[in-house]
Amino acid sequence: MPVNNVVHIKTIPEQVSLSLAQKKFNTLIKKIDAQKTILREWQETLEQCRETAIEKLEPLRTTLHGHQADLVLLLDRQFTSHKFTPSQADKLTHLITETCEELITFNQRDDLKAIFNKYSTEDFDALDQASDAIALDMMKAMFEEKFGTSLDDTEFDIKDPQGTAERLSKKFKEQQTHAEEEAQKRSPPRKSAKQIAKEAKEAEEAANVSKSIQAVYRQLTSALHPDREQDPVERERKTELMQQVTVAYASKDLLKLLALQLAVEQIDQSKLNNINAERLKHYNQILNNQLRELQEEVLLKESEIRRMINVSHAEPLSPKRMIGLVKQDLRTVQNMIARIQHDMRAFRDVKQLKEWLKHYQIPEPDFDEILGGFPPFR
Repeated sequence: MPVNNVVHIKTIPEQVSLSLAQKKFNTLIKKIDAQKTILREWQETLEQCRETAIEKLEPLRTTLHGHQADLVLLLDRQFTSHKFTPSQADKLTHLITETCEELITFNQRDDLKAIFNKYSTEDFDALDQASDAIALDMMKAMFEEKFGTSLDDTEFDIKDPQGTAERLSKKFKEQQTHAEEEAQKRSPPRKSAKQIAKEAKEAEEAANVSKSIQAVYRQLTSALHPDREQDPVERERKTELMQQVTVAYASKDLLKLLALQLAVEQIDQSKLNNINAERLKHYNQILNNQLRELQEEVLLKESEIRRMINVSHAEPLSPKRMIGLVKQDLRTVQNMIARIQHDMRAFRDVKQLKEWLKHYQIPEPDFDEILGGFPPFR
């Protein structure tokens, strides 16, 4: 049963309507439960998609890459054994070198370097080193501009730009914090009487809020202490509930604590309906903070998933759509495997290969040969 159907304040006969604080309490409860549902859906969907990727998608991709390597070997044999026009030779050279480069770079097929070097004017390893050097210089310039400082080459990992950015961002924040602390030591800011009074009031309010959640926690731990229970079955039940209480208190999850209070019958609907105004104010502050933290957690989880599946923030994304995207990936790879198998059967006949090359056009440089695959044989 959803939590918001359990923990909420109801109107009572002598009340015309709920107070603003009571309405806010109910609204926060509903919003928190909604965010928890969204977060749970994302986590369950992510786990489901990971299982699909491990069990189905990755084996299919491995099969596809194996077929692509086999096709490269077939094209190499045909190129070596037969004569082709200059135009046909250029097209074959492009197909062989581009596919080799992708497979070597992203699938560690170092066994294809010899074939790449055979058809390329430059050595693969030399090109790779030059490419890394250019990328490193570009990254360096970008980070130096962003962080406003000169950076050493050893601070970069060209194979992990995201990790590099996170480490440098953390280092930059630490430097900023240190600089601010040093500045405060040299000339601590003077506070006005009004600022001091405001901070004192905020500190007192924070202490009261903390006491409110502590009071719920103490009531629960007192009622659920398993060492005081003689019955083994009941002791096990209380031990499990105590674990839930401890986790909820550690995360300041007031909603969970209140739900547990209802579960162990420490409070009833009448007590919920009559929480005093001051306590309700503190509860609403706790719930408001809890809601904000949950919203941030949901956004972070969604951002993490967007990075994983390469979906921009401009595109709509939901757990349902994420499952659809994974299924679409499966269909795409399956179609690519079927297409490349068809091409290999055709290309074993050099006449059919030459006929196919007549219709093939070398794509523009930004075309991804591996993702796009070979054009279908006509």
